[in-house]
Amino acid sequence: MKVLPTYFSSVYAPPETPRFWRLSVAADLMQKLGLVEMIEPPPFDTSALSGLHSERYLTHFDQGIEPLASTLGIPWSTAVRDATYAMLSGQLAAVERAQSSGVCLNLACGFHHAVAERGSAYCALNGLALVAHARPDLRVFVIDCDEHGGNGTESFIAQLPNLYQASIFGTRFGCLGGPRSWTFHIRGRNAAAQYDAALDEVDDLIREHRPDLILYQSGADCHENDPKSLARISADQMFRRDLRVFGMARELTVPIVFVVAGGYQQPEQVAQLNANSVRAALQVFGEAATEPTPLTGAAAGAHTDPLVEDILAKGLLVPLGPATT
Repeated sequence: MKVLPTYFSSVYAPPETPRFWRLSVAADLMQKLGLVEMIEPPPFDTSALSGLHSERYLTHFDQGIEPLASTLGIPWSTAVRDATYAMLSGQLAAVERAQSSGVCLNLACGFHHAVAERGSAYCALNGLALVAHARPDLRVFVIDCDEHGGNGTESFIAQLPNLYQASIFGTRFGCLGGPRSWTFHIRGRNAAAQYDAALDEVDDLIREHRPDLILYQSGADCHENDPKSLARISADQMFRRDLRVFGMARELTVPIVFVVAGGYQQPEQVAQLNANSVRAALQVFGEAATEPTPLTGAAAGAHTDPLVEDILAKGLLVPLGPATT
């Protein structure tokens, strides 16, 4: 694998919605760096949501009936609705692709705070719980490394016996833990050591429960410069976090799908951190660990491209090291 299979559509990123538009900035950077194979998701069948979210909420969100339609915290529009549906389609398609490729990215955000009756915190519909709902044949384990705890996903665990979650966060956000839901609150001065210890426990949980699929929230909002971050970990620590999560999946031969989740710095900074996660996935699963994938077109020559050199100089895009075996 020299490039990462990645589901993305321009529909994900309506320009009038900054929380979603940042995804297009990340997509452009990943393509410029030659890291991804972009795949258009198929049309979404909304019947897949039946029985997951309440029918009342699904109808109100689909038709733009307020106030429920905008409970995600973004004013409802057909573009927001269609972006949400497209990202959900990409999520389900990425699961199918990961069954053969081992790893797949859905370049999406806005899932883990949505609960059955409404949206919340820029999340309209829960695309993590949807996978467990749509695939009852799979034991689905969510590793949520967003700054904010995965409270919405946790709320679905009682109704989905095949759903598990470990959430590592700086901000609890109502994620309390319970049966099949483990929480790790990162706070204080030794955040890096706490994060490593939490990942050790998550590794043990994965080995104990032997899921059929891992869903990974590779949030960028726990970065030390993010205005919402209380975890405050460095780009280097985030890169090592990603390597460890992908390493768990590969060692146990468990397919993994990841999403980019949250990030509240400028879109360019968030995109660079998202690109780190892709580089980590390729380091673990791919052939791009020793040599950068050549760029094409106007950006040909990865070592001399000004954009790439600028990113490396800023220390946000961690260069690849030796190949992982």
